[in-house]
Amino acid sequence: MEILVFGKETCAKCRTTKHKLGHLLKQGGLVEKVAVRYYDVSTVDGMTEGAWRDVLNIPTVIIDDNAKEMTRWSGVVPHEDDVKKLLTAQ
Repeated sequence: MEILVFGKETCAKCRTTKHKLGHLLKQGGLVEKVAVRYYDVSTVDGMTEGAWRDVLNIPTVIIDDNAKEMTRWSGVVPHEDDVKKLLTAQ
């Protein structure tokens, strides 16, 4: 399982999202089990990956399991309970 985060360093919601996800993984003891990949959409690599993944708003968080998109939040900071449910289901 991996979590993909698309955002910009200048975006407050994006920074909050990165912090919240890191906290939840640490709290749940999942830091070693769940990879988090951050893509800055102000870079060429970030824009390319975002275009391939159909990212239209930031922040966008995609939870991917074995190359299959499980869920996505677009333009909002994901609610803690929603993320926890998906992470503990694994």
